[in-house]
Amino acid sequence: MKRTVSNATLANWQRLGSNNKKLLHRANKTDSLRKIFPDKYISNKENKKQILAIADYIAENKLTPTRFICQLAVHEVTFSANICPANKTRFYQEALVLVPNLAQLPDSKLFKVDLQEPDFLGALYQTLQAEGARNKNGLYYTPADVADKLLGQMSFSSDQDFFDPAVGTGIFLIELIKKFAIPVANLHGRDIDPIAVLLATANILLQAPANDDSYPDIKVGDYLKTPVVQKYTNIIGNPPWGAKKVTEAAFSKFKKADSFAYFIEKSLQTLNMNGSLAFVLPVSILNITRHQPIRQLILTKGLLKSITYLPKLFQGVVSDVVLLVLRKGEPANNTVTFINGPQQIELAQEAFKSLPHQNLLPVRSCDRKILQNVWHTAHADLSNSIWGLGIVTGNNHEFVLHEKTQGTEPLITGKEVQPFVLRQPQSYLEFQPAKFQQTAAESIYRSPEKLIYKFINNHLVFAYDNQKRLTLNSANILVPKVSTHSTKTVMAFLNSQLFQYLNQILFASPKVLRGNLEELPIAILSDKERKSLEKLVTRQLAGQDLRKEINKFIFAKYGLTQFQIERVKQVLAANIFE
Repeated sequence: MKRTVSNATLANWQRLGSNNKKLLHRANKTDSLRKIFPDKYISNKENKKQILAIADYIAENKLTPTRFICQLAVHEVTFSANICPANKTRFYQEALVLVPNLAQLPDSKLFKVDLQEPDFLGALYQTLQAEGARNKNGLYYTPADVADKLLGQMSFSSDQDFFDPAVGTGIFLIELIKKFAIPVANLHGRDIDPIAVLLATANILLQAPANDDSYPDIKVGDYLKTPVVQKYTNIIGNPPWGAKKVTEAAFSKFKKADSFAYFIEKSLQTLNMNGSLAFVLPVSILNITRHQPIRQLILTKGLLKSITYLPKLFQGVVSDVVLLVLRKGEPANNTVTFINGPQQIELAQEAFKSLPHQNLLPVRSCDRKILQNVWHTAHADLSNSIWGLGIVTGNNHEFVLHEKTQGTEPLITGKEVQPFVLRQPQSYLEFQPAKFQQTAAESIYRSPEKLIYKFINNHLVFAYDNQKRLTLNSANILVPKVSTHSTKTVMAFLNSQLFQYLNQILFASPKVLRGNLEELPIAILSDKERKSLEKLVTRQLAGQDLRKEINKFIFAKYGLTQFQIERVKQVLAANIFE
């Protein structure tokens, strides 16, 4: 394709300099650049080599990464045959405001951007970011195929407008142009990052049809702090849920919330009635207690259309992801579709209002009846119990030993924790709390009776300890204080099939969180029941396998029918989609 550029524009270019003061990485930091490459973000894997080569070039020549990537964007726009002269000039002037004294890039194949790649510039920008900065700023852009999936779950026409309040480098708007033929004039975006805004503008100019001369409406701005002056029919994107929490927002009814919750709240204010919202969100929005206010707002102000599970979408981010699509309006007689791979469940939206904390999980009617049985049984909870974190040494290599020496004692890690009993410890530690990064009060470790549980786990796994043993931070501590219960009977409930089911239905978390455990309803026991259950647990600890009898006791205590018991076992054997 022929590239055209005016002589006036060429005259404004300056030769590329190499004495910039700001450095991202020197040549010996190239490996760390490779470690954070966004593999899932690019479509053509061959482009990885080129992007890493550019990153190496920047490091070796001690260039300022942001200046260089702006130069690359200007280079591509300037020499594009599909962009009209007026838009080239305007883009160049905007780039000069951001990066004065722009220099011309060397004539090299290294700097030929693959325009078939949905967002080459965005992939390079992410690669150049230090990992800490990416975490701090929530810089985890959505891959094109995920943007397509989310947009494909919406219902819209080409004459409607679209707004991305955290546009990044513009992947959602790019895909609206490429896959859905939406005119540039109908696309709008804001972001607090001026470099990302410039790259998004370049991307849209480069991907727009040659006959579309509209200039992209992509501006620098903080959506949460900007008054609503225009409403939109469709609001889309991936709000910065990885960023530092916002503690207050003038428009908000929430005292404190995560940033993505504020984005949802304001988007509902910014949408036209019957307009659509489609966001990429952390899976925690579905069931974590602190997100109940935003779930309640969604259920009262919107018609949830679909929730799609996407595991491990972003590199370096533990949380799984969901795609959430809703329409602004009264949620009368609405049905929500849950999607997990090939599996789908349709449930009435009204049903979620009666679930604990309005959790947005695919709970079937048979499961709701089980939950009603459980919560209608007289119960206490763990809210008055004593909790302790395992020891964070700050340097396990120095402090954690694999052989016992003078002054050391056995150390329990998550590997030793199994239901009811602890495996033989394989590690040892001299308890020197002043030298450690973090410990619980020693009295918690030395409790005459306590439960030790795995913190990072999909299941509840609690073991009994009466040896006053220490634990590492992979194994947390619970000293139960529950009316009518002993430590052993609480352990029986927490290890039971019913409580595994409750954990999966209500929380579905890869972590065993204190807040979740404190919500579980532990049935009140008579003195006779407590003694009977204690005997079963004592025999279990002595080596007999009485889990069947313990589960039977707990099922009966909550009055579950045989059909309900089979449903519990079915969920544990498969998942709640079956």
